[in-house]
Amino acid sequence: MRIQLLSKRYAQALFDLALENNILDKVEKDIILIDSVLQHNRELRVIMANPVLDGYKKVKILNRLFEGKVQTLTIKFLQLITRKGREEYIVHICKAFIDIYKDHKNIMSVKLTTAYKADKKTIDAILTKLKTVTEKELEVTEHVDGSLIGGFKLDFEDYQYDDSVKVQLKRLGKEFSDNLYISKL
Repeated sequence: MRIQLLSKRYAQALFDLALENNILDKVEKDIILIDSVLQHNRELRVIMANPVLDGYKKVKILNRLFEGKVQTLTIKFLQLITRKGREEYIVHICKAFIDIYKDHKNIMSVKLTTAYKADKKTIDAILTKLKTVTEKELEVTEHVDGSLIGGFKLDFEDYQYDDSVKVQLKRLGKEFSDNLYISKL
């Protein structure tokens, strides 16, 4: 079974249970915590992916790490995944859960790249226009890339809007290289 499909199925099951039990926001925070711990702890990822260790020991490790810090539903979910032998996919399941959660809450992640640190007024103007077009709440991460020279670049979902000086100069260069001048001699 493909990892994305498997991850989405498990994530959807957890999402549905959390929604049914009215603890969706708490479970989302749990999933973000678990994802962060696994992303920043290589040894834990290696342990979870180790086929030699039995599921009982892995469940014990997960219980020690997260019991009392996350919802009971989240712990039981981690135990289920581990008993089913899918513990190496926890990171992928966390990502899928976060995507489902954001879709449910109508939140879109946006990456805004500018040549220099932009002021709040400029950023708000850009994001207000995007918000009216997409009709979604925006979760913005800002990046600075001096190679843009000026302007900005927006990355969201499968789209990229590039209004940087660098790209505009490339377009002008292409237009001039076409040499549209025709002599009348």
